Amino acid sequence: MVIIFNIFLLLFIIYFWLRLDFLLGEKNHILQQETNPVIYPDRCSNVAWFDTGEDFYQAFFEDIQSASDHVHVLFYIFRNDSIGSQLIDLLIEKASEGVTVRVLIDRISGGMNREGRNRLKNAGIHFSYSQKIKFPYLFYSLNRRNHRKITIIDGKIGYIGGFNIGDEYLGRDPKLGFWRDFHLRFDGEGVQDLQAQFLQDWSREHNQDTYRQERYYPKVAQGKQRTHFASTDAKGLEESFAEAIQQANHYIYIASPYFIPGSVIQDTLLTSLNRGVDITILLPEKRDHPLVKEASFSYLEELLHAGAKVYHFQDGFYHAKALLIDDSYCDVGSANFDLRSFHLNNEMNTLISDSTLFHTVKDAIEEDMKRSTRLTIKDLKDRPFSIRFREKIASSIEKLL
Repeated sequence: MVIIFNIFLLLFIIYFWLRLDFLLGEKNHILQQETNPVIYPDRCSNVAWFDTGEDFYQAFFEDIQSASDHVHVLFYIFRNDSIGSQLIDLLIEKASEGVTVRVLIDRISGGMNREGRNRLKNAGIHFSYSQKIKFPYLFYSLNRRNHRKITIIDGKIGYIGGFNIGDEYLGRDPKLGFWRDFHLRFDGEGVQDLQAQFLQDWSREHNQDTYRQERYYPKVAQGKQRTHFASTDAKGLEESFAEAIQQANHYIYIASPYFIPGSVIQDTLLTSLNRGVDITILLPEKRDHPLVKEASFSYLEELLHAGAKVYHFQDGFYHAKALLIDDSYCDVGSANFDLRSFHLNNEMNTLISDSTLFHTVKDAIEEDMKRSTRLTIKDLKDRPFSIRFREKIASSIEKLL
């Protein structure tokens, strides 16, 4: 009996410490924040669209191959697997030619093994982790992740979106299959803002004021498509999405691998449905993380009762992230439609003003709906007790999923 009591006491102490650590860490982080979100100016660039890993990696590797001054790479995940080792080889080749190469990946989720890390460093490549675990708020900093995916080549070409570096993004994970994602390539004015964000993230980890050097901001011509970027640091994204949703008059498309919107966004969506706005949500049928699907069910059930349409993508895994409203608002980037992206992660999204590019995104989502099945209220009502039990667990930790 004493042993059981001591075990429960220890668990309670651990729970209390984790909760206190998280709450104090969150409060401290909010107090230290300056401007958030960071809204970059409208820029005119030439923008290319990718929604398959094959097309993305082909263009990505070709652009890096052409680099003559610098390559700056920031990914949430960068594995030393088949595609990752090919990228490591290419970066080492460019470094041997005198090109400055910087690689920044998330400290917890990055996926880079020691062999890959050593190969990069031994080749003279500047390698660093982002969002390291920091004292005194260890548990909170453990959950603070840099989820951005940004690459800049010679200050003239930039990439941003949802793809990371790993074989699964080429559909090579047998459990997930084909991988759908959205990514954008920029050449023109917008690249300077991607550069500024990368160098700001890099400088934060190294206390280096490198982001003002002129070599990283060459003169570039205006492109044809108007966009701007929004960078968030665990604050501002939820408010931006809620404000955009409130302006909807006709339709809203939400595409995301995870749907855990929280009470603020959920209430805004329900209010929009009551105003007659048509809302369609596109999610994956398969899951790549435990409990994230169960965490969405209570939100989806309420929205279905209010008239929303929900689709589950069947042809592989759906990792694309987009919010479209009334043919006038289009957001594509790294942020998921969940509380982690709203309140914990560093994210970087693109706001698209160009009509042609807008309809490219819209057409892609509508095509993916055809490869999906529609979720019904009956589907959710018939879910077994085991699923409902996991929902209870998921709801208690939904901010961390």
